[in-house]
Amino acid sequence: MYMRARTVIAGLVAFCATTATAFGQGVLDGSLDVDMPDHSALQGIATNFGNNDFGQPGFCNGSELNAVHITKRDGFVVIFLAGNLESNYNKLDLFVDARDGGQNQLAHDNPDVDFNGLNRMGNSNENATDGLKFDEGFEPDIWITVTCGDDGNGGFVTYGTFSELRTTASEGTGFYLGSGSSGSDVINGENGIQIAIDNSNIDGVGSGIGSSCGDDVNTGIEIAIPEFAIDWNFEGFPIDNVKVMAFINGNGHDFISNQVIPGIPPSDNLGEPRGIDFGLIPGIQYASLDDVVTDCPSYAYGACCLGEICTFTDQENCELGGGDYQGDDSFCDESTCAAPDCATDVNSDGKTDVDDLLELLSEFGEICN
Repeated sequence: MYMRARTVIAGLVAFCATTATAFGQGVLDGSLDVDMPDHSALQGIATNFGNNDFGQPGFCNGSELNAVHITKRDGFVVIFLAGNLESNYNKLDLFVDARDGGQNQLAHDNPDVDFNGLNRMGNSNENATDGLKFDEGFEPDIWITVTCGDDGNGGFVTYGTFSELRTTASEGTGFYLGSGSSGSDVINGENGIQIAIDNSNIDGVGSGIGSSCGDDVNTGIEIAIPEFAIDWNFEGFPIDNVKVMAFINGNGHDFISNQVIPGIPPSDNLGEPRGIDFGLIPGIQYASLDDVVTDCPSYAYGACCLGEICTFTDQENCELGGGDYQGDDSFCDESTCAAPDCATDVNSDGKTDVDDLLELLSEFGEICN
């Protein structure tokens, strides 16, 4: 415990020494700084978690992730997520992979933080095979969650929580980062992590589950992570291969929306985290520090009907499997691949037979109004 405390104190001293110039030209206020690089990823689908139209830096009525920008600045990893976080205590879940180790699939025995919300997404127990799983090549070391809403007195408040994601999950440390409001009223965590939010965006992607574009959004959630919070044992290794991914989740970390960045193909909300394997979803759902993306993705995916069974795939694979492709950006719902109405099934029992003929004859000659 003593050695752990001493290294944390050393890191905080280093943090305090750089605070005055930590962000160079940047200001942590939930707005995109002029010196931030281009997007590392752009959203390509509409939001099915509400499309904000309030235009206020605090309260908003929708959640969306339009883009992610990543940079390193004066000893910090700075991540800017363009978009909105609805002020109903839905969650932004951010995962950062910046060192060896980590968890490609979330464990059940990570630190109990945010009402055990992190473990709510992990496997059910030590023998379970469920638990949120990421793309191959992405093994996050850090989890940060942000939420916001009414403080009980009509004011807007944000909260942040942090956890290490160690390979041996039970060895990790996690804690509450604190609270703030909007704009320059930032969250200041005890380990130097800072979080700012500006919810005033009313542009970006539209509402629904089809294709949309997240370009030209300059407000959202800004997070600065000191490098010593990643290099928790102060080994001095270079932090130059930073990968991130994020998604909007329900207020119990129990229902993932379709707002993932980098994005998924057009679809409905993903739902239960423990059943999700991002490796099975088309595309790569993490972005790297040096990635540059200037155009929104276009997805040649849609609903494929195999009889009354609907799957989501591209046209070539649909037709190779004998399916009926419903078109790009089409999606699966209860009616997509439903059996067509049969006009000759008079008694609606799902088949045309002598019973339909008898019913028709019983009504023969009747005048229809």
